[in-house]
Amino acid sequence: MKDPDEDLVSRARAAFEDSIERLDGTTRSRLTQARHVALGELGRPGVRLGAWLPAGALAAAAVLAVGLWTRPATLEHESPPSLVAGTTVVEDLELLAGGDDLDMLAEDVEFYAWAASVMNDNGIS
Repeated sequence: MKDPDEDLVSRARAAFEDSIERLDGTTRSRLTQARHVALGELGRPGVRLGAWLPAGALAAAAVLAVGLWTRPATLEHESPPSLVAGTTVVEDLELLAGGDDLDMLAEDVEFYAWAASVMNDNGIS
């Protein structure tokens, strides 16, 4: 019994060879010239896959970082981390990255210790 895939392959090959035989000489010549040009390009030094490898790795790492950073909460009880209601870690990072003077932290240490203890007592992380 003959495999249906083999039958399909043999019919496709026959149709392809038949279409090649019907090509005129000019088209065959142009195809042959294009083939030789393409084969000649293979031997020339140029940009290879290895040259793009570091850039690709960096892009993949960036996509992974953004994906992990913006992923939605996977559990119903899981919520985005926040320090105070209404502020997220992103906003806190923007505050720190803004380069504003944070001397206010040294001015009222007792207040921040009290706020941290209230947050811990209420289960806010």
